[in-house]
Amino acid sequence: MSGFALRLVLLHPSRWGVRLAALLGALAVGHAVAAPPPAYRFTLLEGDAMVIDGARAITAAPGLVLKPWAIVETKADSRIVRIEFADGSMVDLGPQTRIMLAPRGFAPREKMLPALYLLSGWVKQSSAAGAPAAGLVTPAIDLLPFSGVVVVQASAPLHRVFVESGRAKLVERRRDGERLSFGSGEMYAAEAAAAGGVAPRPSADFIDKMPRMFRETIPSQAKRYEDATVEAAALPAPEYAALRDWLVAEPLIRRDFPRRFAVLARQKAFRSGLEANLAQHVEWTPVLYPPPPPAPQPQPPRQP
Repeated sequence: MSGFALRLVLLHPSRWGVRLAALLGALAVGHAVAAPPPAYRFTLLEGDAMVIDGARAITAAPGLVLKPWAIVETKADSRIVRIEFADGSMVDLGPQTRIMLAPRGFAPREKMLPALYLLSGWVKQSSAAGAPAAGLVTPAIDLLPFSGVVVVQASAPLHRVFVESGRAKLVERRRDGERLSFGSGEMYAAEAAAAGGVAPRPSADFIDKMPRMFRETIPSQAKRYEDATVEAAALPAPEYAALRDWLVAEPLIRRDFPRRFAVLARQKAFRSGLEANLAQHVEWTPVLYPPPPPAPQPQPPRQP
């Protein structure tokens, strides 16, 4: 505040104080910084999908904002489920697909962390204009950052990656980091732990099984929800059977689960599942069988 303005307020506090407060308020509004867009938001939903946020289960809904490490699982009737990212990229999920957003523990690749971990199912990932998409990780491959549109199928015996447009690079995680590069129209395929290969075009089986909605180009829906506030509908707490595939996933994925899902271990059925399969997720041992507290140490006698 200038010295002249300060003297006016001191001499005429009721009149100039109100005016100055209004002026400063208007300036503050004029220079306010717009809130950044949410990192992840559902923008398209046809069919049912569930979100595991922390340890609670909620229903997916258009406009719902998601948190890092959220698990999203689509159902058999899910035609398409879209999540859009703050960088303008987006992922479409096919039916019976399981992903985790922003998985922990993975190192940056080309200065970008993977956008998601695909445990199983189908994902169509698209980059924004002028910026690469961050790629994704599955149990078998690491799809590196790319520009374009890529479709990924992940299952226990089979992994396939089709480049609809652009160019993609991936690392075969099960084969000491073997790196492959392929371009528009080409498809990578690998069965079990065998080395994968690149074909000049997708197989008829891949085209037949690919979700129908993946064949359409649906533009971004983010503008429709940029001011939306959506409350999620709660679902019953997830049972052990529903989480088992995550709980026995690779160590990088499951290492935080004892802390994240510890509250579920208080349920008898969930605890029984943990105990029956403890050899497959030994990190739960301290939660199920905490060590006894240390014995008190004897105090030395006081000196007279």
